[in-house]
Amino acid sequence: MFSRSLSVVVPAFDEADCIGLCLDLLCEQLDCITEIIVVDNNSTDDTGDIVKRRAADHPEIRYMTETQQGLVFARNAGLDAASGDIVARIDADTRVPPDWAATVLAFFEDDIDGAWAAACGRGEAYDLPYGDAAARLKSRLSPLARRTPSTPEVRDVPVLYGSNMILRQETWKAIRDGVSLRRDVFEDVDMGLCVQETGGRNAFLPSITVGVSPRRMESGMRSFVRYMACLPRTLLLHRRYSLALGALTLYVPAVSVLHACRLIMIRAYDKDTGTFSPAGVLRPRVDRAMP
Repeated sequence: MFSRSLSVVVPAFDEADCIGLCLDLLCEQLDCITEIIVVDNNSTDDTGDIVKRRAADHPEIRYMTETQQGLVFARNAGLDAASGDIVARIDADTRVPPDWAATVLAFFEDDIDGAWAAACGRGEAYDLPYGDAAARLKSRLSPLARRTPSTPEVRDVPVLYGSNMILRQETWKAIRDGVSLRRDVFEDVDMGLCVQETGGRNAFLPSITVGVSPRRMESGMRSFVRYMACLPRTLLLHRRYSLALGALTLYVPAVSVLHACRLIMIRAYDKDTGTFSPAGVLRPRVDRAMP
Protein backbone atom coordinates (compact mmCIF):
# COMPACT_ATOMS: atom_id res chain seq x y z
CA MET A 1 0.00 0.00 0.00
CA PHE A 2 1.01 3.61 -0.54
CA SER A 3 1.19 6.19 2.22
CA ARG A 4 0.05 9.03 -0.05
CA SER A 5 -3.47 9.53 -1.38
CA LEU A 6 -4.31 10.26 -5.01
CA SER A 7 -7.14 12.45 -6.30
CA VAL A 8 -8.02 12.57 -10.00
CA VAL A 9 -9.70 15.68 -11.43
CA VAL A 10 -11.62 15.45 -14.72
CA PRO A 11 -13.04 18.71 -16.16
CA ALA A 12 -15.93 17.99 -18.52
CA PHE A 13 -17.95 19.92 -21.09
CA ASP A 14 -20.32 17.91 -23.31
CA GLU A 15 -18.33 14.69 -22.90
CA ALA A 16 -21.14 12.12 -23.04
CA ASP A 17 -19.34 10.18 -25.78
CA CYS A 18 -16.25 9.45 -23.70
CA ILE A 19 -16.69 10.23 -19.98
CA GLY A 20 -18.16 6.81 -19.17
CA LEU A 21 -15.16 4.82 -20.39
CA CYS A 22 -12.77 7.31 -18.79
CA LEU A 23 -14.40 6.74 -15.40
CA ASP A 24 -14.64 2.98 -15.86
CA LEU A 25 -10.89 2.74 -16.43
CA LEU A 26 -10.19 4.91 -13.38
CA CYS A 27 -12.56 2.86 -11.23
CA GLU A 28 -10.54 -0.27 -12.02
CA GLN A 29 -7.73 1.37 -10.02
CA LEU A 30 -9.63 2.46 -6.91
CA ASP A 31 -7.18 0.54 -4.76
CA CYS A 32 -4.78 3.41 -5.57
CA ILE A 33 -7.21 6.28 -6.24
CA THR A 34 -8.88 7.95 -3.24
CA GLU A 35 -11.33 10.11 -5.17
CA ILE A 36 -12.34 11.02 -8.71
CA ILE A 37 -13.70 14.55 -9.10
CA VAL A 38 -15.65 15.32 -12.26
CA VAL A 39 -16.32 19.02 -12.79
CA ASP A 40 -19.22 19.58 -15.18
CA ASN A 41 -18.71 22.90 -16.96
CA ASN A 42 -22.26 23.61 -18.23
CA SER A 43 -22.67 20.45 -20.30
CA THR A 44 -25.77 20.36 -22.48
CA ASP A 45 -25.65 16.62 -23.20
CA ASP A 46 -25.89 13.57 -20.91
CA THR A 47 -22.50 14.07 -19.26
CA GLY A 48 -23.99 14.76 -15.83
CA ASP A 49 -26.34 11.77 -15.91
CA ILE A 50 -23.55 9.42 -16.94
CA VAL A 51 -21.30 10.61 -14.13
CA LYS A 52 -24.09 10.37 -11.56
CA ARG A 53 -24.88 6.80 -12.57
CA ARG A 54 -21.23 5.84 -12.14
CA ALA A 55 -21.14 7.68 -8.80
CA ALA A 56 -24.12 5.67 -7.55
CA ASP A 57 -22.01 2.51 -7.89
CA HIS A 58 -18.71 4.10 -6.85
CA PRO A 59 -18.89 6.63 -3.97
CA GLU A 60 -15.30 7.61 -4.74
CA ILE A 61 -16.67 9.61 -7.69
CA ARG A 62 -17.64 13.19 -6.81
CA TYR A 63 -19.77 15.19 -9.23
CA MET A 64 -19.33 18.98 -9.17
CA THR A 65 -20.49 21.82 -11.36
CA GLU A 66 -18.69 25.01 -12.39
CA THR A 67 -20.89 27.63 -14.04
CA GLN A 68 -18.13 29.96 -15.24
CA GLN A 69 -17.40 28.69 -18.72
CA GLY A 70 -13.87 27.65 -19.55
CA LEU A 71 -11.49 24.79 -18.87
CA VAL A 72 -9.35 26.85 -16.50
CA PHE A 73 -12.32 27.53 -14.22
CA ALA A 74 -13.46 23.90 -14.16
CA ARG A 75 -9.87 22.78 -13.60
CA ASN A 76 -9.34 25.20 -10.73
CA ALA A 77 -12.59 24.18 -9.06
CA GLY A 78 -11.58 20.54 -9.17
CA LEU A 79 -8.03 21.07 -8.00
CA ASP A 80 -9.23 23.30 -5.17
CA ALA A 81 -11.67 20.60 -4.04
CA ALA A 82 -9.18 17.73 -4.23
CA SER A 83 -8.10 16.29 -0.89
CA GLY A 84 -5.33 13.96 -2.05
CA ASP A 85 -1.65 14.42 -1.29
CA ILE A 86 -1.12 13.91 -5.02
CA VAL A 87 -3.58 15.40 -7.52
CA ALA A 88 -3.83 14.24 -11.12
CA ARG A 89 -5.64 16.17 -13.84
CA ILE A 90 -6.72 14.39 -16.97
CA ASP A 91 -9.24 15.01 -19.75
CA ALA A 92 -12.61 13.30 -20.15
CA ASP A 93 -11.36 11.48 -23.26
CA THR A 94 -8.22 10.20 -21.50
CA ARG A 95 -7.89 6.42 -21.25
CA VAL A 96 -5.49 5.47 -18.47
CA PRO A 97 -3.59 2.15 -18.66
CA PRO A 98 -4.08 -0.46 -15.90
CA ASP A 99 -0.99 0.47 -13.88
CA TRP A 100 -1.30 4.24 -14.24
CA ALA A 101 -2.33 5.18 -10.68
CA ALA A 102 0.13 2.79 -9.04
CA THR A 103 2.98 4.10 -11.19
CA VAL A 104 2.10 7.70 -10.31
CA LEU A 105 2.00 6.99 -6.57
CA ALA A 106 5.19 4.91 -6.68
CA PHE A 107 7.03 7.76 -8.40
CA PHE A 108 6.13 10.30 -5.74
CA GLU A 109 6.66 7.80 -2.90
CA ASP A 110 10.18 7.14 -4.17
CA ASP A 111 10.88 10.87 -4.45
CA ILE A 112 11.57 11.17 -0.73
CA ASP A 113 13.60 14.35 -1.17
CA GLY A 114 10.76 16.11 -2.99
CA ALA A 115 12.91 16.78 -6.05
CA TRP A 116 9.88 16.82 -8.34
CA ALA A 117 6.95 19.20 -7.87
CA ALA A 118 4.87 17.84 -10.74
CA ALA A 119 4.92 15.18 -13.42
CA CYS A 120 3.36 14.29 -16.74
CA GLY A 121 3.39 11.50 -19.29
CA ARG A 122 2.74 11.10 -22.99
CA GLY A 123 -0.55 10.74 -24.80
CA GLU A 124 -1.11 8.49 -27.81
CA ALA A 125 -4.15 9.14 -30.00
CA TYR A 126 -6.51 6.22 -30.47
CA ASP A 127 -8.98 5.42 -33.29
CA LEU A 128 -6.66 6.76 -35.98
CA PRO A 129 -6.74 5.38 -39.55
CA TYR A 130 -3.02 4.68 -39.49
CA GLY A 131 -3.43 2.71 -36.25
CA ASP A 132 -0.63 1.39 -34.08
CA ALA A 133 1.97 1.62 -36.84
CA ALA A 134 2.25 5.39 -36.46
CA ALA A 135 2.47 5.07 -32.69
CA ARG A 136 5.31 2.58 -32.99
CA LEU A 137 7.14 4.78 -35.48
CA LYS A 138 6.69 7.82 -33.24
CA SER A 139 8.05 5.86 -30.28
CA ARG A 140 11.17 4.99 -32.26
CA LEU A 141 11.78 8.48 -33.55
CA SER A 142 10.79 10.66 -30.61
CA PRO A 143 13.63 11.50 -28.18
CA LEU A 144 11.02 11.65 -25.41
CA ALA A 145 9.85 8.14 -26.13
CA ARG A 146 13.16 6.40 -26.79
CA ARG A 147 14.84 4.54 -23.98
CA THR A 148 18.51 3.68 -24.19
CA PRO A 149 21.12 2.95 -21.51
CA SER A 150 22.15 6.63 -21.66
CA THR A 151 18.58 7.97 -21.53
CA PRO A 152 17.21 8.61 -18.02
CA GLU A 153 13.82 7.17 -17.14
CA VAL A 154 12.76 10.56 -15.74
CA ARG A 155 13.45 13.82 -17.52
CA ASP A 156 13.15 17.44 -16.50
CA VAL A 157 10.71 19.30 -18.78
CA PRO A 158 9.47 22.90 -18.74
CA VAL A 159 5.77 22.20 -19.36
CA LEU A 160 3.00 19.79 -18.40
CA TYR A 161 0.56 17.85 -20.57
CA GLY A 162 -3.11 18.45 -19.75
CA SER A 163 -4.40 14.97 -20.56
CA ASN A 164 -1.92 13.34 -18.19
CA MET A 165 -0.54 15.63 -15.49
CA ILE A 166 0.07 15.18 -11.78
CA LEU A 167 0.95 17.68 -9.06
CA ARG A 168 1.72 17.53 -5.40
CA GLN A 169 -1.00 19.19 -3.34
CA GLU A 170 1.50 21.77 -2.13
CA THR A 171 2.56 22.49 -5.72
CA TRP A 172 -0.98 23.46 -6.65
CA LYS A 173 -1.19 25.75 -3.63
CA ALA A 174 2.11 27.36 -4.65
CA ILE A 175 1.02 28.14 -8.21
CA ARG A 176 -2.73 28.64 -7.63
CA ASP A 177 -2.64 32.43 -7.62
CA GLY A 178 -0.18 32.61 -10.50
CA VAL A 179 -1.87 30.51 -13.17
CA SER A 180 -3.51 32.40 -15.99
CA LEU A 181 -7.29 32.45 -16.40
CA ARG A 182 -7.03 33.45 -20.05
CA ARG A 183 -8.71 31.10 -22.51
CA ASP A 184 -6.40 32.04 -25.39
CA VAL A 185 -3.34 30.31 -23.91
CA PHE A 186 -2.45 26.66 -23.33
CA GLU A 187 -3.40 26.15 -19.69
CA ASP A 188 -1.19 23.08 -19.24
CA VAL A 189 1.89 24.83 -20.66
CA ASP A 190 1.08 27.79 -18.41
CA MET A 191 0.89 25.51 -15.35
CA GLY A 192 4.22 23.86 -16.11
CA LEU A 193 5.94 27.21 -16.51
CA CYS A 194 4.36 28.42 -13.27
CA VAL A 195 5.81 25.36 -11.51
CA GLN A 196 9.27 26.32 -12.76
CA GLU A 197 8.81 29.95 -11.80
CA THR A 198 8.01 28.96 -8.22
CA GLY A 199 11.21 26.90 -8.00
CA GLY A 200 9.72 23.50 -8.80
CA ARG A 201 10.63 20.89 -11.40
CA ASN A 202 8.40 18.97 -13.80
CA ALA A 203 9.18 15.30 -14.40
CA PHE A 204 8.42 13.59 -17.68
CA LEU A 205 7.58 9.91 -17.15
CA PRO A 206 7.58 7.74 -20.30
CA SER A 207 6.03 4.93 -18.24
CA ILE A 208 2.58 6.55 -17.84
CA THR A 209 1.46 6.96 -21.45
CA VAL A 210 -2.33 7.35 -21.79
CA GLY A 211 -4.73 7.14 -24.70
CA VAL A 212 -6.25 10.40 -25.95
CA SER A 213 -8.91 11.22 -28.50
CA PRO A 214 -7.77 12.50 -31.91
CA ARG A 215 -10.78 14.87 -32.05
CA ARG A 216 -8.60 18.01 -32.11
CA MET A 217 -6.91 16.53 -35.17
CA GLU A 218 -10.29 16.60 -36.94
CA SER A 219 -10.51 20.40 -36.70
CA GLY A 220 -10.46 22.45 -39.89
CA MET A 221 -7.32 24.38 -40.77
CA ARG A 222 -8.51 27.77 -39.54
CA SER A 223 -9.63 26.37 -36.19
CA PHE A 224 -6.45 24.32 -35.77
CA VAL A 225 -4.11 27.23 -36.51
CA ARG A 226 -6.07 29.43 -34.12
CA TYR A 227 -5.73 26.72 -31.48
CA MET A 228 -1.98 26.26 -32.04
CA ALA A 229 -1.43 30.03 -31.81
CA CYS A 230 -2.05 29.57 -28.09
CA LEU A 231 1.46 28.13 -27.74
CA PRO A 232 3.56 31.20 -28.67
CA ARG A 233 1.01 33.35 -26.82
CA THR A 234 1.57 31.30 -23.66
CA LEU A 235 5.34 31.55 -23.99
CA LEU A 236 5.08 35.32 -24.45
CA LEU A 237 2.94 35.51 -21.32
CA HIS A 238 5.87 34.00 -19.41
CA ARG A 239 8.48 36.17 -21.18
CA ARG A 240 10.05 33.18 -22.94
CA TYR A 241 10.68 35.36 -25.97
CA SER A 242 13.11 33.16 -27.88
CA LEU A 243 10.93 30.09 -27.42
CA ALA A 244 7.87 32.08 -28.49
CA LEU A 245 9.64 33.21 -31.65
CA GLY A 246 10.68 29.66 -32.46
CA ALA A 247 7.15 28.37 -31.86
CA LEU A 248 5.64 31.09 -34.04
CA THR A 249 8.07 30.85 -36.95
CA LEU A 250 8.99 27.15 -36.94
CA TYR A 251 6.84 24.88 -34.81
CA VAL A 252 3.34 26.17 -35.53
CA PRO A 253 3.88 26.34 -39.33
CA ALA A 254 5.38 22.83 -39.38
CA VAL A 255 2.58 21.35 -37.29
CA SER A 256 -0.01 23.11 -39.44
CA VAL A 257 1.41 21.54 -42.60
CA LEU A 258 1.35 18.13 -40.91
CA HIS A 259 -2.24 18.77 -39.85
CA ALA A 260 -3.30 19.59 -43.39
CA CYS A 261 -1.87 16.29 -44.61
CA ARG A 262 -3.40 14.10 -41.93
CA LEU A 263 -6.75 15.92 -41.94
CA ILE A 264 -7.69 14.43 -45.31
CA MET A 265 -6.98 10.91 -44.11
CA ILE A 266 -8.70 11.36 -40.74
CA ARG A 267 -11.87 12.85 -42.23
CA ALA A 268 -12.09 10.19 -44.91
CA TYR A 269 -11.80 7.42 -42.31
CA ASP A 270 -14.85 5.80 -40.72
CA LYS A 271 -13.66 4.34 -37.41
CA ASP A 272 -16.84 2.29 -37.00
CA THR A 273 -16.34 0.37 -40.25
CA GLY A 274 -12.57 0.74 -40.57
CA THR A 275 -12.93 1.94 -44.15
CA PHE A 276 -12.15 5.09 -46.12
CA SER A 277 -14.68 7.14 -48.09
CA PRO A 278 -13.91 10.24 -50.18
CA ALA A 279 -17.33 11.59 -49.21
CA GLY A 280 -16.13 11.88 -45.62
CA VAL A 281 -13.66 14.59 -46.58
CA LEU A 282 -16.47 16.85 -47.80
CA ARG A 283 -18.96 16.08 -45.04
CA PRO A 284 -19.70 19.19 -42.90
CA ARG A 285 -18.01 19.10 -39.50
CA VAL A 286 -18.36 21.17 -36.36
CA ASP A 287 -14.93 22.09 -35.03
CA ARG A 288 -14.27 21.47 -31.36
CA ALA A 289 -14.66 24.61 -29.25
CA MET A 290 -11.66 26.27 -27.67
CA PRO A 291 -11.16 24.99 -24.11
